[in-house]
Amino acid sequence: MRKPFKVQAVATLLGISVDAVRRDSDDAGLQIERQAGDGPKTRLFSAENIFDLAAYRAKKYGITAKIKRIVTVYAPKGGVGKTTKASNLAVTWALMGLKVLVIDLDFQANLTISYGYDPELTHDEAADSNLPLSTCVDYHFGHLLPQWQGDGGGATLGQVIKKPFGENGPHLIPSEVTLDRLEALFTVDAIMSKKPELAIARWLASSRTGINKDIDLSSYDIIMFDAPPAKNQTTRGALLASDFVIAPVSMEKYSTKSVSYLAGVLAEMNSEHGKYPALIILGNFYDMTRVRVAAQVLTLTKQYPDAWLNKQVSSSEEFRKVLSDEEGMPLALARPSSTAAHEIRDVTKALTEKMGIL
Repeated sequence: MRKPFKVQAVATLLGISVDAVRRDSDDAGLQIERQAGDGPKTRLFSAENIFDLAAYRAKKYGITAKIKRIVTVYAPKGGVGKTTKASNLAVTWALMGLKVLVIDLDFQANLTISYGYDPELTHDEAADSNLPLSTCVDYHFGHLLPQWQGDGGGATLGQVIKKPFGENGPHLIPSEVTLDRLEALFTVDAIMSKKPELAIARWLASSRTGINKDIDLSSYDIIMFDAPPAKNQTTRGALLASDFVIAPVSMEKYSTKSVSYLAGVLAEMNSEHGKYPALIILGNFYDMTRVRVAAQVLTLTKQYPDAWLNKQVSSSEEFRKVLSDEEGMPLALARPSSTAAHEIRDVTKALTEKMGIL
């Protein structure tokens, strides 16, 4: 059971006043629980209530995406906070009233786990533990692609998709260990000269038209891939399908090699396909008081002046603490008043502006 949110926390998450929260939740007709007992009947918002309120306000005030974007969060090496940032960005965009779909492409499924699902759990184990069957992961991204469907194992979007925070929160296409088989199917395509690196772009192009009602992605303002560090066919396909690649860089252990490697991958894509996503570098574990970090920022901004994002995320123990809460909520939602959550909101706004979404 996830903890409820009081009015002040909701106001912080949505960037509005407490009075506006009360007024708009009443106007929207949201069913908000009240605190039990003899004391004040304080409103207790669920996470679903908050995203419903965000969607209501977006509609009320005409907040709509100027342009829809496809984004991949990718880093050539692990341990840079990639998945943590992806899960928090998706939540924060949804709190801005945008319709977000996040796709977990890593068969280790860390993003899926961060939203409260257990890819290792079977239906029998869930029943034995009195857990809802929705906690299990039965499908993944591969089941939606023609390669998998031709193998007799396809599924509809409705079967695959998870809604961890209700209809108006970020939607998730989860992952689990059998997603690794997608690479084998792409390899077969490569042998048959079917250009597997373009498979995801083709799938997105057809799914975003809304013509196929079984897989209709036309309503999403932002589709975001969380890609594994390996430069495999799946990661390459996500990058080629994207408008932007957000590359978190650890400022604690920064090496110019990882960013220059990614820049080389993008140049190679441009050479082969005449297309590549625009690079955005996000500084993570950031501390400008350290001489080493300041020197790294100078190097990055000199080499990649257009790619460097002007907002960063500092080191924080809060991220680790939230992971141990086992509530399936990213920090930006779980601890709205924390410094880290404020920084994530600032980063998300900067990304929204840089990508021209609003």
